[in-house]
Amino acid sequence: MGTDIHCFVEQKMYRTDTYETDPTGNWIWIHKTDHAGTWISIDKWTKDSMAILYPERNEGPVWNVEREDMVFTDRNYGLFAILANQRNSENMPYISAPRGLPEDVSPEIPLQIRALEGHDTTWFTAKELIDYNWDQVFEFEDENMNGEKIYETVNYRECGSRLLEVIHLIVARNNPADFRLIMTFDC
Repeated sequence: MGTDIHCFVEQKMYRTDTYETDPTGNWIWIHKTDHAGTWISIDKWTKDSMAILYPERNEGPVWNVEREDMVFTDRNYGLFAILANQRNSENMPYISAPRGLPEDVSPEIPLQIRALEGHDTTWFTAKELIDYNWDQVFEFEDENMNGEKIYETVNYRECGSRLLEVIHLIVARNNPADFRLIMTFDC
C-alpha cells in the first residue's frame, strides 16, 4: 500500500454584472465589479446514489469527485516530497509544509477530503506552481543492495513535468493566479 494524491481545482470567478428590479418590477442593469472574487470548484462532481439512498450509514458526502475524474492522480513520491514534504525520506527541499485548507475553500471539497480520510492537505495557486524554480537537482547518498554507497539525484523538473502540463491545460490563456489546486494525501 502506498500514498496517493487527490487533487481538486478551483477557479476564482468575479461577478461583474448585476441586475436589479426597478420599482415597477422591470429588470435594470447596474454595473458593479467584485474585485475580491469567489473560489468555485471546477471539478466534475458526481452524485453518490448510495449516500442518498442510505443516509443513516454516513458513507460520505452526496457529491464527490471520482478518482478517474480528478485532474491529477499520478503517484510520484519525488513530487509529493517537493510539493508538501510527503514521503520525503531524503529531506529534499520542498515548496511548502502542508497549509491545510484555505479559509475560502469551496464547501464541497472539505466534505470529500474528510470522507477520503485525507491528511496533510495543502493548496497552491497555479501561479505559485508555475513560478516555482523547477530547475533544481537534489543529490543524496544512498546504499545499493550490497551495502555500497551510491549517489542518487532527483530532477525537480522531471518530477513535476506531468503536473505542470496539467496546470497549463487548466489555465490555458487565463490568469494563473485565478486557479487553485487543493491537494490531500492518503495512505
